[in-house]
This record gives sequence, structure tokens and C-alpha cells, in this order.
Amino acid sequence: MDGAARLRLARGLQTFQQAARRLRIGHDTDRLLTLLGGIADGDLRFHRFTEHLRDRTPAEAGWVLARVWEQVTVGEGRVREICLGLLDPQRLQDSLGTTHLETVRGVMAAEGEMGAVLLAPRAQQLDAGDDETVPRPKEPVGQRISLARRPVRRLLERLLFDPDARVVRTILGNPRLTEGDVVALAASRRAAGDVLEVIAQNSRWITRYPVRLALANNPAAPARLVVSLLPYLLRQDLRAVASSSPRPDIRAHAEALLARQLGA
Repeated sequence: MDGAARLRLARGLQTFQQAARRLRIGHDTDRLLTLLGGIADGDLRFHRFTEHLRDRTPAEAGWVLARVWEQVTVGEGRVREICLGLLDPQRLQDSLGTTHLETVRGVMAAEGEMGAVLLAPRAQQLDAGDDETVPRPKEPVGQRISLARRPVRRLLERLLFDPDARVVRTILGNPRLTEGDVVALAASRRAAGDVLEVIAQNSRWITRYPVRLALANNPAAPARLVVSLLPYLLRQDLRAVASSSPRPDIRAHAEALLARQLGA
């Protein structure tokens, strides 16, 4: 056997071994999703998921995320429900670290995985929100956070559109907050990207369909956040995004997702 033949054989063996590893990771991921389905608390579910990712190499972590994204886009309703929140880009970055997540994203992008866009850093987002921003409140942020905990309606109305994500995170846990309040904030083009991401990270509110729809239709929402929510839209709403979103990248992702769903 000459050198060229040996090289082809070695490459073929390497390709086979990698395919076998990816198949095994896919089976492991499916078993993990079944396990996560028994965890009712969304935060605990996400913690267990990221523990699983930390035990993997960047390539394997990329395969896990790609498999989850596949289940989100074309999986059954129960599986998609389990996956809701697992692919939140900012939470993954906070949990796994920017450097590690960027390495994983590079692996996914090199292999042409559609889910790679979810891991894009904020600096690469194409946000089309208004230039107008919410005026900065006069009170220190600590005082506003303290006020946001109080179940007083007039305080909620004043602080709901606070530009600081820490204040909004506190308000989202206020028992007097209504779905209508959260939808109004999720749809606001004046809301900062990190504020909108805080809404998406809240396990109580992101399960509400009107909230998801408002975030997905908000031109101010980071692109990676919108892409992560598109699979959770009803078919007619996804078609509306594909046809009328002012953002070409979002329209393209919505069209690709529709094609994948119709072809599944």
C-alpha cells in the first residue's frame, strides 16, 4: 500500500470515528433531554444542561447544541417545551464562559450548523431599534432595585421601562406584575438589548406565548435572541416574521426554519 492510499485510509477511518462519536453524542443528548423533562424548575433544568456541556470537548458541546437545536426546530411539542430556555445565548455565555463558548461556536460554524448564530457575541448582532433611549432615572440603581420589589402598582408603572437590566430583573419577580406589563416591555423598541434578554431568561414569563411573540417581533431585540425564539412561534406568526420583519437576517432565518419544518 503506497503512502497516498494509507493517507486516504487514515482519513476515512478518522471520518468514520468522528461520525460514530457524533452519533453517540446525539443518543446521549436525547437521553439527557428525557432526563431534563423530569425537572420542573427551569433554572435547575438549565443548570443540569450546562453541567453536561462542561463535561464535553468543544466539538462535542457543539454537537450537543446542534442536536438540541434540531429538536427545537423539528422535534415534538414536548421536546421543544423541555428545550425552551436551554439555548439562551446570554445564559450560556454566563455559565460556560465567553472563551469556551466562542470556541464551541467556531466548531459549529465550521460544520455549517444553523444553531451557530445563537452563540454570536453581542457585538455581531444586527439590532434595528430606535436610537431613542429611555431617560436615565435620577435615583441610584440600588434604590430603584429596592423599590422594584415593592408590590405597589404606581412604582411598577414607573420602573417597568427602567434602562438597567438589574432593575427589570427584579420587577419581573414582583407579584403585582401582569402579563400585559411584560408584553408591553417586550415589544418596546426603546428597551435595551440586555433588558430584553433578561425577559427571555425569566422562566416564569418566557413560557407565555404573547411575551415570546412580542420579543420575536421587536426590532430592538438582539438577533441571536430572536433566532432562538423563532421555533417557538405558531406557523402563521413565523410566516409573518419571514415576510414582514424589517431585518433581512431574521427574515432569512424564519424562511429557513419554515422550509425545514415543512420538509420534516
